[in-house]
Amino acid sequence: SLQVLPNGLKLVLVPDDHVESVCFGLFVESGSRHELPEYAGISHLIEHMLFKGTKTRSALEISQAIEGRGGNFNAYTCEESTCFFAYMPYDALPTAVDIICDMYANPAIPDGEFERERHVVLEEIKMYGDEPDSVASENLSRALFPKNALGLPIAGEAATLDKMTPQTLRDYIRRAYVPRATVAVVAGRFDPAE
Repeated sequence: SLQVLPNGLKLVLVPDDHVESVCFGLFVESGSRHELPEYAGISHLIEHMLFKGTKTRSALEISQAIEGRGGNFNAYTCEESTCFFAYMPYDALPTAVDIICDMYANPAIPDGEFERERHVVLEEIKMYGDEPDSVASENLSRALFPKNALGLPIAGEAATLDKMTPQTLRDYIRRAYVPRATVAVVAGRFDPAE
């Protein structure tokens, strides 16, 4: 079922009593196609940074809350969106919702972690440059969309990432990470009434 909450957040519920797990995900309409050229790669960098802690939880506390309950969580960025999700035993759904919503609504974007994570993304970009299928895919996107953000690499480029600061990310999150541009999905074993 699909519900639209008063604040504009879209909620998709897909109950399935035949499984013992549940998945909770937030899809934010913040992908590479939404970026101005000078911000190319910001959505992907934000994806990385949201795992570095919130205003009330450290990165370790986030990881322990999910993985310590037998869960698995991750994220990805594509052209259309950035998604944060967790697979958990069905009775741990409140934990998954609490943690991922905290990451979404209260990211710390710690200055000390920013430079380290920016370098991680730059290393990813170099790694993609060594993978023929990644290079072919990026070249195809550039050829198909030469004057559009869809033609730029999802991870961005060193030139754009070098200009970003923690405040750049905080400002972008404030504009893009809003309920009307977000879809929450719950799938698996859960009570829709809850």
